[in-house]
Amino acid sequence: MNSLSWLMTLLLHALYIRHHASAHRLTAAFSSLQSRHWTSRKSSSSSLYVKIAADVDDSNTSVHDDAATDHAREQLQKYFPFPLDSWQIAAGTSLLAEHNVIVCAPTGAGKTVVGEMALHIAMERNTKAIYTTPLKALSNQKFGEMRQIFGGDKVGLSTGDISIRRGADVTIMTTEVYRNMAWRAKTGQSNLANGIEQDDIQMDNSQLLESARMDEFADLSSNSIVVLDEFHYMGQKGRGSTWEESVIFTPQHTQIVGLSATLPNAHRLAAWMESVTGRKSVLVEAGGKRPVPLKYYFASKRDFSPLFRDVAAGPGADHGLLGLRGDGITKTPKKLKDMKVKGKITADDNNALPRGLELHPTLQSSLERRLASIDRRIQKIVERESYDDYGGSFISGREKRRMKDNMLKAELKKSVPSISTLIRRLQENDLLPAIFFIFSRKGCDNAAQVLCETLKSADEPKDKMPNIKKKFRKGKKIGRGKGRARGRRTSNNNDWDLNEDELAMVQDVHGRNFRADLLDQLLSDDFDSSNTDRFKPTGVYDDSFLSDENIQYYADVGLLTFDEVKKVAFRVLKFNMENEEIEFSNDTVEQILCGIGSHHAGLLPAHKAFTETLYRLELMKVVFATETLAAGINMPARTTIIASMAKRGDKGMELLETSNMLQMAGRAGRRGMDTQGACVVAATPFEGPEDAITILTNEIKPVVSQFTPSFALAVNLVERGSGKLDLARSMVQKSFAAWESRQREEEMESALGVMDNQDNSSPEDQFLNVLQLALEKELIEARTGTSPTGTSKGKISKLAALVDILADGKKLKKVSKRHSGCAQMLELEQSTLKYLERELRERPDDNDLDLPVDMIDNEKSELLAEIKTQRQRVLKGEREVNDSMMSVIAKVANNRMNAEDETAEALKNTLASVRESYNSEGSFILQEGGILEPGELNFYVKNCSKKNRAPLLALTTYAPSEDAEDENWSQTLAILNVLESYGCIVKATESESADSSTYYVSSGGTHVGGLGMDNSLWTLTALGGAFDVAYESAELDKFQDALSFLGIEDDSNDEDDEIEEDSDDFVNIPKPQRESEKLVKELCELSASEMAGYVSALVIDAPRNSDSAIASFQKLTYNQQRVVQGALLAMERLNEVQRKFSLDDSIGKSQLELNACDVVTRWAAGDSWSDVLLMSGAAPGDLVRTLSRCLDALKQLGNVPYIPARGFDGDGVTIRTEASGLHPRIRALCRDAAAEMDRYPVKDIMPFEEDTEEDTEEDTEDDSSEEAEEEKENSDDKEVA
Repeated sequence: MNSLSWLMTLLLHALYIRHHASAHRLTAAFSSLQSRHWTSRKSSSSSLYVKIAADVDDSNTSVHDDAATDHAREQLQKYFPFPLDSWQIAAGTSLLAEHNVIVCAPTGAGKTVVGEMALHIAMERNTKAIYTTPLKALSNQKFGEMRQIFGGDKVGLSTGDISIRRGADVTIMTTEVYRNMAWRAKTGQSNLANGIEQDDIQMDNSQLLESARMDEFADLSSNSIVVLDEFHYMGQKGRGSTWEESVIFTPQHTQIVGLSATLPNAHRLAAWMESVTGRKSVLVEAGGKRPVPLKYYFASKRDFSPLFRDVAAGPGADHGLLGLRGDGITKTPKKLKDMKVKGKITADDNNALPRGLELHPTLQSSLERRLASIDRRIQKIVERESYDDYGGSFISGREKRRMKDNMLKAELKKSVPSISTLIRRLQENDLLPAIFFIFSRKGCDNAAQVLCETLKSADEPKDKMPNIKKKFRKGKKIGRGKGRARGRRTSNNNDWDLNEDELAMVQDVHGRNFRADLLDQLLSDDFDSSNTDRFKPTGVYDDSFLSDENIQYYADVGLLTFDEVKKVAFRVLKFNMENEEIEFSNDTVEQILCGIGSHHAGLLPAHKAFTETLYRLELMKVVFATETLAAGINMPARTTIIASMAKRGDKGMELLETSNMLQMAGRAGRRGMDTQGACVVAATPFEGPEDAITILTNEIKPVVSQFTPSFALAVNLVERGSGKLDLARSMVQKSFAAWESRQREEEMESALGVMDNQDNSSPEDQFLNVLQLALEKELIEARTGTSPTGTSKGKISKLAALVDILADGKKLKKVSKRHSGCAQMLELEQSTLKYLERELRERPDDNDLDLPVDMIDNEKSELLAEIKTQRQRVLKGEREVNDSMMSVIAKVANNRMNAEDETAEALKNTLASVRESYNSEGSFILQEGGILEPGELNFYVKNCSKKNRAPLLALTTYAPSEDAEDENWSQTLAILNVLESYGCIVKATESESADSSTYYVSSGGTHVGGLGMDNSLWTLTALGGAFDVAYESAELDKFQDALSFLGIEDDSNDEDDEIEEDSDDFVNIPKPQRESEKLVKELCELSASEMAGYVSALVIDAPRNSDSAIASFQKLTYNQQRVVQGALLAMERLNEVQRKFSLDDSIGKSQLELNACDVVTRWAAGDSWSDVLLMSGAAPGDLVRTLSRCLDALKQLGNVPYIPARGFDGDGVTIRTEASGLHPRIRALCRDAAAEMDRYPVKDIMPFEEDTEEDTEEDTEDDSSEEAEEEKENSDDKEVA
């Protein structure tokens, strides 16, 4: 019986196999039958595809002829001791040809050399040049470098704090200062004048006289070249408008040299610059390898391994990105042929990364071991759990996934390497000196302290550690001066004497004393052991801090040699003796002696400069810094360590931008010292090596226009336009946003026009080209945040992949073949499933079979199991088809056709056209208006031409909104309306439209245009210099009247006014004027220190953890409290008027933050630095920045044009219709307050020479932009790395 059962089972199984094979043949026949509906019909024409290029002159990237290149090499090579790269020569050739030049090169490639070339060329022409930087600290550093190159008498400096030799042959300045100069340039028409009739910009005699009174420093007629360093800052939020305006306002006779990091839309920037300036603009991109190539590592607690599979791959490495987006190796060199054969550098389909950019095998195996270990642990937990009645575990699949995620997070936390572990591995691999980038000030300080303590406790017992406090600060006197108080320093008799030349003081025009040699000592590379011997104190015992025993201790436990520790010790000693109030703490001294430093915005500028000097002299091996160090400060390292791959942003914690990561990585590799730089990415509790690869291989975001009109800009445009608004409109039209919008519209129209005119192309070609155009447009919309279907990073990545496929014929063909294969396999599996199900249905009843029961049950169960398995195969096939790129393209195309725009209509029309062509042949019937199926799309792809496909639009830039130009102009008009309401500009001639009216600028308007604050009108209004002369804020008075009717009295009564409230004259004078006159009176009663505190409330933002408004108000003096009450009413009126004219809140922001008022008041009153620092509770660097920003504002206010006091004294009768500007008494108080505040350590450490000049309005700038740059560090302070 068993034997018979076995035979029958075998027979049925064979029968099933025969039927299963027949099913496959049936499926193939069915597929062949179905394919008749999609008969391939070859197109008679080759292709419709036409690339619609951006309106960019191809000659921008053309190479000069050999004669010009040889001439440039001969002219410029003599200035540099090293051979110039070919791209540097190309840039120099364009400079000699008097072209604008934009240089795009990665950090460390040598783009600063091009800036120096430009300065040499200007001097050869006997003209002047300007070099701008984004940060004051960088300007100070460039000033020192350029003095060494060109000579101290030929280089000047102009920042918001310092002005030295203004108008020198070469002037270093911040970009804001140059922008303000270009605003007020009195000679040479700016680029705004392009396209405007000369008759429209002529000035009358009075305006010419006013122009002649402009500061001489605003004369740019002798300046032939301006270098805009860090040009990629143009895309920075809140600050990029400065670079954009600098280009627009630069006079036509001036060449522009933009030095930028690598940008994907640099060619469009060059085209925009050429359209604005009217001068040929050339883009030069650094080709070839980086001068010092990079190598990428990943460090965890257990591993220190190369990051990429190809160890020489990565941005800036020898092999680059292995051809990804055209970067790096595109043809495999001979030495890599074996790697390619083994599949290490081949690229996967669908825009995947080249295999050489995947994880290194060591990291991959470590990751696999970790996941396998987690799976085993979960399996053990499952096995320990009891099972339910059905034999299944009580632990669901969802719980298993959650357990796996938690275990993976725990493993990631365990894999984070300690600082000491990283340092040890860097030492073992000879990768010091290094910079650790940590996005938290506390993280930097803690890391430096932890590393120092670890080094000290590694080998030596505590009884052998030198007592820094006892032997360095509290021991025998070794030459400390009295320190600095109120900006003055005097020497006294010490146990040992310094050379008198080293104590030389220089006094500036304000009577302030400064060390003339201090900067040179900080920056000099010649401060070596010979200097330390000269400064060695006499009478120091062997057991002192400077003894050989103590120095040897730090040499043993730290990262420096004995001689290096000795040099550092004398430098620290000298600094602390000369700067007693800001001397280094004991902990910091020990860190420095161990070769460890910290660098962030919370430190004093003098301390940061000290760290930078030691690092450049190789007397410091490790620096823990925030990302602001990567913004241009010259501190090259052999290695950079990225300690975190995420940073807190507007939407919480986000992965770093690729540009930020590359900028930090680019600090590695010292040209002329290292043959290779190293970038080490450290494991974090939340990110692993795959995240590092994602960041490094992502596309760099293109520059987006950040142009925003302002009150100061509007006033200057009215002045330069002779009262007409033509110039203002022209300025808006010349912004990068407006240019991009016009370019995009032209490209779209050209693309659609070309497609409409291609009569010889097949319907399939037309449809696919319109589809590609639609997806490219949606990609641009997603990147700019205007897509109605979402703007997530995942969507942008998917759209970019789809566009890449449609624009590449080979990839499109691969995708089509893959989809066809998946579809055929799905049909095969579906037909097999149908056959099995039919066999089950047609199976005779079990009772009718004359077979044993157990044999019947086995046969049925086997058939059911086979059906279940087949259904899983069908589901898998459906997933493969639905996940194929062809299905994704079809889905996106259907979504795009549902939109209501021109592209959607074109897509529908071309799809209907191609369907109609097949329906007319009678091959098959397609429903008109039906959705696009993946199989239908795949059929069109098979029949279209795949040659010469390329992107239709320039996808390397974000597209501004279509109404960008109108929006900016509407905001400019809103600003002008507010200025007119406040009497800052006055209509000289009436007209039906504002565009054709003529205006003139009042005294108050001149002051608004001369201030560099974000909302200069609010600053002037808060100081009583302007008020609502048009009484547009009447709604506010109605509200106050309603309160009075309800019995609620207003505290801001006019009890001190000389005119009684019931007099007729009092009633006739508008309330805004009365309030303004009262505010001026109260302001004039302030002292200089009280004025400083009040001004700080207008320009300083509130810190994250600040006191309440009431608590801050109670700390003010009585006079300050009265002024603040009046200012609050003025703020309400201004906000009411700004809302009435629909001015954007970001432009019309007005603030009155009282948190720093008491601290600023005490500093201006003469309190010591230590007292003010203790009162503030802030970090020293934060306090310096707060005081410096207030000081800058006071300087600006004190330097506005003088207006006689008689124009301010209200007689109680005259109603004013114009803003009078800043009262001379208030102006004088600001000048006095600035003089009191302008002392060490708020004053930058810079040598004031005898020709130091008084700051003028063009020399001052608003520090808010630079503060915003430094405030990036604060975002993660709550989460210490």
